[in-house]
Amino acid sequence: MREFAFIKKVSLFKLVLAFRDQFSDKDWASIEATILPNAQVPELYACLTIAVQRYYSKRTRLPDVTSLDDVVRLLRTSSRILVVTGAGISVSCGIPDFRSPNGIYARLTDYELTDPTDMFDLEYFKHKPETFYSFAKEIYPSNFQPSPSHMFVALLEHQGKLLRNYTQNIDNIEELAGVQRVVQCHGSFRTARCVTCGYAVPGSAIEADVFAERVPQCPQCPPSAELPIMKPDIVFFGEQLPAHFFATIDGDMAQADFVLVIGSSLKVAPVSEILRAVPDHVPQVIINRELLPHLKHHFDVHLLGNADTVVADLCARLGW
Repeated sequence: MREFAFIKKVSLFKLVLAFRDQFSDKDWASIEATILPNAQVPELYACLTIAVQRYYSKRTRLPDVTSLDDVVRLLRTSSRILVVTGAGISVSCGIPDFRSPNGIYARLTDYELTDPTDMFDLEYFKHKPETFYSFAKEIYPSNFQPSPSHMFVALLEHQGKLLRNYTQNIDNIEELAGVQRVVQCHGSFRTARCVTCGYAVPGSAIEADVFAERVPQCPQCPPSAELPIMKPDIVFFGEQLPAHFFATIDGDMAQADFVLVIGSSLKVAPVSEILRAVPDHVPQVIINRELLPHLKHHFDVHLLGNADTVVADLCARLGW
């Protein structure tokens, strides 16, 4: 870094661009909109500092965890497996993922959004809730059934091996699969509450509005209230993660003896930061459809392919 900045005189602007893969899509969109156009040294330096810290915090791969057979061995011998799941495990249920060519963000190009992520931005929701509710039925969990990947996580719990399942999904299918040791990092449609008074209702109370593409009104707020609308308890950009996440994550990272990621691009913090905080000696494996460029040197083993197919193969090898 010293060579590039002081000897080769590469600008901070170019150095920040070179570390683009160290930022989530949302963070990078903010950097592009507010920091790069102005190119002020303090802001660029702050971005570069974060990127460099993330880059050099990369773990060293474990020499004894390199193959599918090693993953099978870990599943057989581990007793405190921390599982992180993403949208990839629900695709076979009929629920679109976010970043594939036919995923949610691709579909959102039909809406008048500056950025597809605005659909899940809290301030944008408060400004134009009708936009979210014109789309919400696409992701509302109705008659979906658990996938083999969901059932694999449930099987780990049944075997007494699951420390915790941290899911980024909002479909609540883990509950249908029988997983109890689960943290819904990004919330779910299970409940909804008023953005003004906080009045909470079961998610089923707004289901008719969701499918009618209608903004549900708060039954407690007076009509004169500034924003008497209900919002599902899914975590939008600009909101804190549920308290349950922060209550369990530190202890779980210290206890985990194996980390398994299934079907996630790991681009949204703070869930994406879990991997960096787990002690380096703990094996880390990912099952995903494609290689993640920003984490290609992080995991001990990458099992690439359809998640349902991969977990079925693992179960066959384990005799489960």
